[in-house]
Amino acid sequence: MKRIGGKKAVIALALTWDGARHPNRSLPPKARAFLAGKSRDATVPSRAKVAALFAADHVKEIRVCWVPELRGGDDVLSEPFPAPFGKRLRFLSARTLHFGDVLGVVYRRDSL
Repeated sequence: MKRIGGKKAVIALALTWDGARHPNRSLPPKARAFLAGKSRDATVPSRAKVAALFAADHVKEIRVCWVPELRGGDDVLSEPFPAPFGKRLRFLSARTLHFGDVLGVVYRRDSL
């Protein structure tokens, strides 16, 4: 995770189709570079930290590599969190890339 503009964060994760986290080290090199972005910092926050960032509306962008696999279990993107003002957080798909079977998607926060 990196900080942008002081308080907005960019979250980068590899997820399976059912939302379970997938280890970045098993991704192709180009997919790992996509997740790292320009900073080359591929730190993955904990579920609690991700939930806190979403609850405070401090997430600007989400970079996800969707891995074609079903895993299940408790290791998912985020814990439940209350949305600011009781509304959904709106993210739009801004960019997609293919890395073999892996699909990389950049979701950006919509300012509505």
